[in-house]
Amino acid sequence: MEPKKCKYSIGAADIVALVFCILGGSFTAISVGFALNLPAVQAHSTGNAALFPLIFGAVGLPFLIVGIVTAAVSAHKRAEIRRVVSEGYYVAAEVVNIRPNYSVQVNGQCPYVLECHYRDPATGTLHVFLSRNLYFCPAELQGSQVRVYVDRARMDRYYVDVEGALPDVQVH
Repeated sequence: MEPKKCKYSIGAADIVALVFCILGGSFTAISVGFALNLPAVQAHSTGNAALFPLIFGAVGLPFLIVGIVTAAVSAHKRAEIRRVVSEGYYVAAEVVNIRPNYSVQVNGQCPYVLECHYRDPATGTLHVFLSRNLYFCPAELQGSQVRVYVDRARMDRYYVDVEGALPDVQVH
């Protein structure tokens, strides 16, 4: 059986990680270049040229570290989603609300989020799951059941399978 594919898009954290890695890597590379060629730099400059590698390194290394850490956290979240989906344990949750996510705005429009409820029959606990941001209104899902892939050990690690409940959607 072919493994289930889960959709996720490039988010703000991915863009920040990319920009910070590029800037930090560039400044760090310039710092290393200055440090390796310090005699030539001192011969063609006035003042204390030994500060150049320190200044560029002091600016570049924090940017590079923040970019790498942000990229690692984003990759870890994606891997966690893939793991939860590949294990194949899911519950059928009811879509009780389709609401705009006002904390995000793209081209003046807010994406939609599905709020799904699942009541655990063994404990009676109500679990509320939120889907990823959707840039179309899936009104036909209101009141229907969707698969929510969950981690057996922790219910707060999940993936709402919106695509599995919808027909093929192409936004133009």
